[in-house]
Amino acid sequence: MKFPKNFKKFLFLPLMALVILIIFLVQDQFNSTSYHLPSIEAPVPSPVYPQPVTQANLKIRKNVVDLTPPEKAAFVNALKTLKNTIPEGSQLSQYDLFVLQHVLTMGFRKKLGATGPAQGNPAHSQPAFLPWHRQYLYEFEQALQKIDPSVTVPYWDWTEPNALKMILQDDFLGPSGQGETVNILEAGSFTGGTVTSGLFADWTLNDKIHFDPITMTSMGTKLIRFIGLPPHDRYFLPKAEVEQLFRYNNYEIFNALIEGAMILNAKNQWEEGWTLHAYAHSVIGGSLVDDIHPSHGQPHQTKILGTMDSIPSSPYDPIFWLNHANVDRLWAQWQDQGHTGETFYPSSGMPWGHNLHDPMWPWDGGLSQPGNYGIDNIVTLLPKPSSALVVTPADVLDFRKLGYTFDTTR
Repeated sequence: MKFPKNFKKFLFLPLMALVILIIFLVQDQFNSTSYHLPSIEAPVPSPVYPQPVTQANLKIRKNVVDLTPPEKAAFVNALKTLKNTIPEGSQLSQYDLFVLQHVLTMGFRKKLGATGPAQGNPAHSQPAFLPWHRQYLYEFEQALQKIDPSVTVPYWDWTEPNALKMILQDDFLGPSGQGETVNILEAGSFTGGTVTSGLFADWTLNDKIHFDPITMTSMGTKLIRFIGLPPHDRYFLPKAEVEQLFRYNNYEIFNALIEGAMILNAKNQWEEGWTLHAYAHSVIGGSLVDDIHPSHGQPHQTKILGTMDSIPSSPYDPIFWLNHANVDRLWAQWQDQGHTGETFYPSSGMPWGHNLHDPMWPWDGGLSQPGNYGIDNIVTLLPKPSSALVVTPADVLDFRKLGYTFDTTR
């Protein structure tokens, strides 16, 4: 942790004042990444199963391996059209505005100039991770459907051996990058870099929004991928790793596990991890870590390599949406297995924006505004929030009411 330049003078303060200062600094620095982690013995409500509903008018999100060539072409065309459409009065394309929203979820710290009741991070590391990204993905899909009503966002089943091969085809979302060699101690040399072939070789990124959150430096204007660098080199996950999610009836446990920054060890104790959703980010983006051996403990990133592994900027890689469609699918299946309804979401006691009926930024009617997080004054690029649009976690718990389902939940 970096202390203020005048920190030495505080050495002469009373011990209690010093402790309070350190706690304040730590909370301000890390409140956007701290989990509220319930005990494994925390009580849960009785199972509730959803009532049968007609499926006739629901859009169906499909497994990416089951897409037909016309479906793949339609999805890519809608992505590229969204990327090249600049709303009136905006400096950014519609696609880039979605990326900017994701980036600025990291900006809710008072020292950055954030205002309003939102606390910590509206989208990550707290209970609203799942409902926030459900609404985010839903709005993105709605934008694609204005271009082509037939399009839905396919999902990347992490346990499907052929999924990544399908995704990385030149005629779909494109291959790994080229041009850079990375040497990893005790593992060898690996290549990656800028995506130079396929349909997304011309994908142009805003260099102010595409940045490394460790060094806070720009990653440039091109899509960057380092596919399968150790220790994130498994191209598909064992089904048991995903199915263990369904052992837990507590929403907060399910939410924390699927996000992947925390795991439950063999003693049912929480510890740092890098699994499931987070692991998929690193399979695509790649990063350097301090130790590639899982038996030595959780590795810590020392350098971000690819677009997908810069969590703030990761929606710039189109694979992001397939990853989060799978997150949403697994949550939908968990809900259908008896965890449906408002009783399976915390109603109070969480940071603002994460309780059942709290408005979630940026759909909070303008209650909160992020500070200037990033490498430039990018917060000024946000459009004025709509005072009429208010979305809470309760509003998105029933995915079918949003008009879609999955091929595994029909």
